[in-house]
Amino acid sequence: MPRNLFLLASLLLAGSVTMAAQSHGQTHPQSRHDQSAHDSIDPQLHAAVHALLGTWTGTIASNTGPAKMHLSATNDVDGHLTLKLASDALKHVGAASDVAVSGNGLRWTQALGGASCSGTAYLEDVNAKPSGTLKGTLTCEGGKMAFALEKAKE
Repeated sequence: MPRNLFLLASLLLAGSVTMAAQSHGQTHPQSRHDQSAHDSIDPQLHAAVHALLGTWTGTIASNTGPAKMHLSATNDVDGHLTLKLASDALKHVGAASDVAVSGNGLRWTQALGGASCSGTAYLEDVNAKPSGTLKGTLTCEGGKMAFALEKAKE
């Protein structure tokens, strides 16, 4: 009898834990785009960040001529802009860091072949549909490589 009572009490306790987890109050923002989650941000800057989000494709100048380049701009779980670069001409592409948007400009540090390069880009015609052209340079110890990218259709 005590064993059956213990089993019944265990099942009741397990059921109440499950119910408590399901009734969790939603006090955190439901959307990463909730305006209350943003610090005060300039509307032009806000528009530029949203225009940058997505996948960009085009070409980058290299020692062997133009090569394909892809740049993916996303928001991480904390809402920070992150970049991921890929190119046939660039070997050992690492992580992008120190990503910053200012006006229609974008700056970041790019790990490339064990070196640290600086990337800069300018978004032409933020209000274009899709989002205009992203032109810029990757500057490394060996020189500058210019690129021009168009936003991929979603």
